[in-house]
Amino acid sequence: MFLNRWYSNYEEARAARESNGGFLLPYKRHFFVCEAEVITAMGLAPDDPDWEKIKWDAARPVDQEAYQRLCEKRAEIVTKDQLK
Repeated sequence: MFLNRWYSNYEEARAARESNGGFLLPYKRHFFVCEAEVITAMGLAPDDPDWEKIKWDAARPVDQEAYQRLCEKRAEIVTKDQLK
């Protein structure tokens, strides 16, 4: 079970991520900060250098190219899972 910290606005989520670490992800109109285990469960590597390039913030990534690479990696995983 994963216990993520949920926020209704980006600024609160970003402040929490900056204070406590983790990964900031969007979900519909909300945001959550999760630990590395969630990223691993999604099939991604939490130590991938692209996370640092986007400042661990998938809601407003500072490096769009790094973010796109992470999205492509996730899409490959989803596609592989669907083919099983």
